[in-house]
Amino acid sequence: MFDFFPFIFSAFLVGLGLHLLLKAFAKQEPANLPHGSMGLPLVGETLGFLKPHRSNSMGSFLQQHCSRYGRVFKSHLFGSPTIVSCDHELNMLILQTEEKLFQVSYPKAMHGILGKFSMIIVSGDIHKKLRNIGASFITASKSNPEFLNCVENMTTSMMNSWKNCDQIGFCKEVKKFTLNLMVKHLLSIEPEEPLAFKILEDFLTYMKGFVSLPVYLPGTAYASAVKARARLSATVRGIIKERQKEQSRHGKGDFLDAVLSKESLSDEETVSVVLDLLLAGYETTATLTSLIVYFLALYPNVLQHLKREHDAIRENKRKGEPLNWKITRKWNSLAIRPLWMAQDKATTKKVMPFGGGPRLCPGADLAKVEIAFFLHHLVLNYRWKTMADDFPLAYPYVEFKRGLLLEIEPIQDMAGNIDLTCNI
Repeated sequence: MFDFFPFIFSAFLVGLGLHLLLKAFAKQEPANLPHGSMGLPLVGETLGFLKPHRSNSMGSFLQQHCSRYGRVFKSHLFGSPTIVSCDHELNMLILQTEEKLFQVSYPKAMHGILGKFSMIIVSGDIHKKLRNIGASFITASKSNPEFLNCVENMTTSMMNSWKNCDQIGFCKEVKKFTLNLMVKHLLSIEPEEPLAFKILEDFLTYMKGFVSLPVYLPGTAYASAVKARARLSATVRGIIKERQKEQSRHGKGDFLDAVLSKESLSDEETVSVVLDLLLAGYETTATLTSLIVYFLALYPNVLQHLKREHDAIRENKRKGEPLNWKITRKWNSLAIRPLWMAQDKATTKKVMPFGGGPRLCPGADLAKVEIAFFLHHLVLNYRWKTMADDFPLAYPYVEFKRGLLLEIEPIQDMAGNIDLTCNI
């Protein structure tokens, strides 16, 4: 059995330890702080924290610090004094008691990347307002036939493009899929439009510097990320201005139209909520899908179990009938269950891929639908193998050493056909 918890914990530490743990120290250091090290001047211990390691381990930084100082220790990361928790129960307490015992706090350097109205940074009433706007649209989307058809059409289109390929770089492909889906759904931008490619390029640059040493010098990952975020903001602002000019025309019916019709957000808040949803729907969904595909290749018994379930789904619907929310609702979290099936119960309780408390990802159900649709067509139409030297690494967010390079082979039916039909 693989130990999935260390990967989740490492990724979780970025999302939790850097913005949901304890607030920055006061100028006079309190006497009751945990033990730890503040590292070098200016950079603190950031370089050690960012050292890549296999994502199925805590990495040498956390292992050494926990061994020396305990599972809760002080450090200096990303330009700010920080308390780091490797204690699952404490982390759960922090998530559940935000605004009561704990306050959201990101290092100041992160604000240049995220923007001051990002849902990750803001708290209190403004967080509730922005989160509710995003959540209401997402709730409606997950059962919207138009959205579900879009997910299925984009899935089958991508997999059709693989039919003559022996190898694919899966991470690159799935990131393209998730971002194209989000820009289509949020902003009505078609995948083949140059603007979709521009947004993808900026997001790739953005993510490389999202968690990096916060040094704003030309050529650094941090500086490039700040500039990429500024370009993304300018792109969304430009789309907003065009929409506002066309208010008398028939709306596109996408997320941006829904937000503009409410007139409850400033332009800057609207830009932030759009970018937050693009980021969440793009990076996290793509990463989780990549991990599922990677681990399914390692556990063929789990893959066969999943394939039997999807075979039953295919047999119980009419030929050409699209997947829908009524069907997927019966799958019992089929999107991420492959991970649960390949680990023990004690580990499962510690896995929180969508966070918790007030910071529970509002798009979790939407992500599960997207992943479930994608897996449905993948397991029924392709076999795949991973490379021995390709595995997930924590940077501390997750990447694959070779971009999850897969050897793929189409699965053909008795007549030699590949079943990639959908309601196009």
